[in-house]
Amino acid sequence: MPVGPILILLLLVLAATGFLTGPLRRIGLSGRAALLLLAAMLLGSALELRLAPRLTLNVGSGLLPALLSLYLLRTMRRWWEPLAAVGGAATAAASLALISLYFPPGLPTELNLFYLDAQYLYAAVAGTLGSVIGHTRPASFAAAVWGSLAADVYHYLHYSGAGHGDIVHRMGGGGFHGTALVAGVLALTLSELLQVGAPERRAAAPPHLPTS
Repeated sequence: MPVGPILILLLLVLAATGFLTGPLRRIGLSGRAALLLLAAMLLGSALELRLAPRLTLNVGSGLLPALLSLYLLRTMRRWWEPLAAVGGAATAAASLALISLYFPPGLPTELNLFYLDAQYLYAAVAGTLGSVIGHTRPASFAAAVWGSLAADVYHYLHYSGAGHGDIVHRMGGGGFHGTALVAGVLALTLSELLQVGAPERRAAAPPHLPTS
């Protein structure tokens, strides 16, 4: 089974048992909404939408994470969060485009020391940059997902223009289903580990006013 569905199944179990209640609440999702969304991702991971010749978008690991990112964009409370998300996405996409010069997507490379596909490197880079630049949980997730999908579009345009018309580009997937999804989950995980929530709450709290 590809990595994406395995990750979704793991998240489903964690959400159903209540282990993700706190993190889900902090990004504006209830437990029931998260379960429905993850179930839709799991079912959608087997479906791909054809956007152009040899370009598809995976529903479960591409379309739904992108829609979730747009929802999180609307829940961002501070004016700089959308800017951080866009900046993180642009940085991640540019970084993945640069990395693809040395580790082409879908092709064997020296990275496969342990039979690992280069897409794992893409997800790790996008997730890390999304977390660092996005800073908050919603912006981190959005930056990682958008950056991964934008890099997929770049790879499609670049390799199609270079005469590699026989390569099928799967947005949200790639060498394994779930590059964008894995990057987004990694960004959220790093944000939790770095305890970004404490500074966020202090920034959002109103200043203390002295009493007379």
